[in-house]
Amino acid sequence: MTVHVYPQPRDGAGAFVAATLGLIICAVALPVVILLEGPVAGWLVGTVLWVVNWTASNMLNKFALNSGQKAAVGVAGVSMMGRAFTVVIILYIVAARISHPIGLTAAAVFLAAFSFDLMGRVMLFSIQERAHQTPTPQGPADS
Repeated sequence: MTVHVYPQPRDGAGAFVAATLGLIICAVALPVVILLEGPVAGWLVGTVLWVVNWTASNMLNKFALNSGQKAAVGVAGVSMMGRAFTVVIILYIVAARISHPIGLTAAAVFLAAFSFDLMGRVMLFSIQERAHQTPTPQGPADS
């Protein structure tokens, strides 16, 4: 049995866009960085960090779906904190050792993609919950 963490394109455009909103923002961020004459290397670092973070999150979510509740919560919590610390450390090293503008641009791209991805996940959850809800039958009105 195949378990999909995110919907496939055939599941509907709204759900698919909500699931891939972070990727869309990464693509939109490139022209913005170029127009603002920012370092394209910063966009690349931020996008790569976000894609690696997103991929790790999806892989661990698939693992958690096949685990018990306690294990799933533990995996989700530890992976979220571990991924956050890893990204912050990498961004700090890039800004401190390589280039401030690259580090700041990477942080901005990562933050935008992460924020919009989170918003997309919330929208996706709402879409999925609405699809799973069944209308409750209304009984006769009490007089």
